[in-house]
Amino acid sequence: MNQEDAALVHARTYLSLGKPADALRALAPHLAAHPDDDRGLCLASQAHLVAGQAARALEAAQQALVRTPDNEWAWRLVALSYSKLGNISEAKAAARTAQSLAPELWVTHAQVAQVDIAAKRITADAEHAAREAVRLAPLEPDAHLTAGNVALAQQNWPVAEAAFRSALKLQPDHPAARNNLSLVMLRQGRAGSAAAGFIDILQADPGSAVAVRNLRAVAAVALRRIHFILWIAFAVVTVAFSGASQPTDSPLYGTVWQDFLATVAVGSGIFIVVYLVQLRRAAGRRFARFVQSIPRIDGLLVVWAALLVACWALMAGATFAEVRLAQLLYLLAGALLVAGSVVVIVRRRRSVDRPD
Repeated sequence: MNQEDAALVHARTYLSLGKPADALRALAPHLAAHPDDDRGLCLASQAHLVAGQAARALEAAQQALVRTPDNEWAWRLVALSYSKLGNISEAKAAARTAQSLAPELWVTHAQVAQVDIAAKRITADAEHAAREAVRLAPLEPDAHLTAGNVALAQQNWPVAEAAFRSALKLQPDHPAARNNLSLVMLRQGRAGSAAAGFIDILQADPGSAVAVRNLRAVAAVALRRIHFILWIAFAVVTVAFSGASQPTDSPLYGTVWQDFLATVAVGSGIFIVVYLVQLRRAAGRRFARFVQSIPRIDGLLVVWAALLVACWALMAGATFAEVRLAQLLYLLAGALLVAGSVVVIVRRRRSVDRPD
């Protein structure tokens, strides 16, 4: 192996390990001696993309095209770069050029679909390209991943799930397929199964920001449902309170009133327990790790959960109190529910400000 090839091999190795800076360092002397080498330029473009430097990636890929204008790899890198930069029309044009230059390669069809996925506007061309990628490479996990991502963007959950499962059959440790399959489950309301998948990803890669963000979403979904149950219980009792002209004259006063409050508290508690049991069953042995991970991934989720626990405790305590005290306890419970809603708003604002 000569020195030129060694530099390219080292760059590819670093890229496979997710080390774009090392790849660029390995390529620097090679590109200094051979500034027009299209292979080196394409690897540099790829490294810049991995490093989040789309403008520099575009420059390197376009430089490669000056030397080899029919280089489908360089055109795909141009498409990716433009897509990252938000220039969708140029990205589509570059992806279609790559597709026309090498229609026998599944990656060129996948690139056409990926531009639409990034733009969040799936066209008929993208659907056809995703199917063609799978047809050309049925044993390639990333071809199935692309088809799944197209279906995911269209909210076609069954097709997306089948595609991601096909990718995982071919490569069981495929991180993107595992993540997106769990995301499909979350979108379908299968929070427990989604949590199990994200926990597995986080165990394999403790630094995965995507897994942390998605686990945060799973926990929020679970708390939102419990919050909704408690709002219903609060509304039922509030309507009953407002329907009584005076507490002492109310037909629900005394034992009957306490029985009513007990029914509401126990009923809401049963709904919450049943939901948590279902969540526990779906998550399996990973449920405990999921619960333990919540304080680490988002402190506001802990605050929200504490407010909900305190709210139900007040509702339960009201069943043992006289009517006027029960009214006060429910007033406090309502305040906690409002506080929980404020936490939700704060979390949403943070999620908008938080970079991916």
